[in-house]
Amino acid sequence: MGSLFLTFVGLSFVILINHSIQGAPSGEQKSILPTCSLCNLVVRGIFQSFEIGLTDEDIVDNIALTCISRSLYDEEICRGVASAAIPTVRYIYNNSLVDPGNVCGILMQEANCTFSDREKLEWSIAPSSISKPDVVQLTLPSAEMPTIKVLHLADPHWDPEYMEGSNANCGNPLCCRASSGPITKDEDSAGYWGDYRKCDLPWRTLENSVEQMSKHHLDSAYIIWTGDLVPHDIWSTSREENMLIHERLLNLVKRFFPDTPIYPTLGNHDAHPVNTFALPEITDQELGTGWLYQDAERLWTKFGLPNEASSTIRHGGYYTALVQPGLRIVSLNTNYCYTFNWWTLSSAKDPASLLSWLTKTLEAAETAKEKVHIIAHIPPGNEDCWTIYCREFDKIINRFESTVAAQFYGHTHNEEFKIFYDETNDTRPINVAYIAGSLTSFTNLSPSYRVYTIDGQRPDSSWSVLDFSTWTMNLTEANEKGPMHLPEWFELYQAKKEYALADLSPKTIDEFFSRMLNDDALFQLYFKNYYKATDNFVSEGCDEECRKKILCRLVTSNIADRKRCNIIDRK
Repeated sequence: MGSLFLTFVGLSFVILINHSIQGAPSGEQKSILPTCSLCNLVVRGIFQSFEIGLTDEDIVDNIALTCISRSLYDEEICRGVASAAIPTVRYIYNNSLVDPGNVCGILMQEANCTFSDREKLEWSIAPSSISKPDVVQLTLPSAEMPTIKVLHLADPHWDPEYMEGSNANCGNPLCCRASSGPITKDEDSAGYWGDYRKCDLPWRTLENSVEQMSKHHLDSAYIIWTGDLVPHDIWSTSREENMLIHERLLNLVKRFFPDTPIYPTLGNHDAHPVNTFALPEITDQELGTGWLYQDAERLWTKFGLPNEASSTIRHGGYYTALVQPGLRIVSLNTNYCYTFNWWTLSSAKDPASLLSWLTKTLEAAETAKEKVHIIAHIPPGNEDCWTIYCREFDKIINRFESTVAAQFYGHTHNEEFKIFYDETNDTRPINVAYIAGSLTSFTNLSPSYRVYTIDGQRPDSSWSVLDFSTWTMNLTEANEKGPMHLPEWFELYQAKKEYALADLSPKTIDEFFSRMLNDDALFQLYFKNYYKATDNFVSEGCDEECRKKILCRLVTSNIADRKRCNIIDRK
């Protein structure tokens, strides 16, 4: 194969590396981004390598040589990422599950790359057979009505190999490890409690965070945990280590919250290889995801999920559970919408029957007069969530707007809202998704978690989010004080008070968005909290392009339909 081909193949996996590491949404993290034409050349080159009979080892060797010759990453990283990905890509190609001309349209959907045959990718789910009931105006409870507290943990990314004093500025996708290379400047030394650079958290910081949560929030009715427990070492993960991390972190939370139910979901980093969530019909032991779903079922039922959740967890990593009379949790596996899940490139229709199952589950909840909280990892409308999934999910939220009381996500590592709108009247907001910041500091973000106040148990409870607060700590200050002093966690803000909101209803959050269009001081406050008041981001400020991007995210539930972002351009 020619050197140009090798360059394309090498670059394709650099793209994978950069996009596989979540932690900076909207492109703030520096990446090597291809054009659509380069992406198509890369895809053709990889598939041609299959056609001419190159073995997996041949392809990995070529990728490693290209990666090293261009001084992109060291051999271990280049070879590790390629070795993990190539068998899955080959299987998808050999079994005619992918049209090469459609790949870049999915991988780079935000760039609007063209498709050779988009119709092959199209699918839709059957709409509910039950007519949508009349929408009743939401009545918020009076101050004396009961409420419950809900703790939200997102993206802890524990790194078992974190080492104080190691190189925090190593140039790799993940640093702060013994393997991160020599330190050339004192300021590159990793801190005791963690580091703001490309580093995940040590055990002691996660342990301290959960212990601190128990001191302030032991009265939480339950905990939602929206995935990504595994570190960002995408080149060296293993099934065994991922399962160990999963169990140890759940045990940690249970140690401090022994009587509190935990409702988890899976993140894209929780799989091995990273991002790879195979379809349930893939039974190959090496390529399938059954091992992860079986382990999740074992742990999640051990820590309180009902046995009736087992079958769907083992099938596709999703489930439902009744939290209290009148309130149901639905945990979705949105990794099936992730565009960097190789299986998303296949022609699968409604992978794992996830959205068909969701429709039936919401129908049953509606009939039982239950309200539903949806939890998942990747938010619909994110640039890396496949638009067909988002379109079909939007339809479901529209149909069941009176049943779905709220949605909760992680993945972006930032503090965000996302508004869903009526598909027939796109000026009418119908639902709000709450996206919580990460516990990990990766990258340049203060560790954080959220606490929600929810309308509580009473006749006709809305079970809606009444308010939330975000808690954080300053890593710089904690490291300066050293190991003899515990980090000081504090409440960063309360949503209603911070933004002068009467409530957190869809209508009020939409009005909040409209206010930010003309009130720069209000937007700057949202921007500060979006990055959890982390000095590096806040001091750099947010220019007009940054402002448009952040505001557009707030009103986009499907990136193929961003017409509400036009309002921002006109202001």
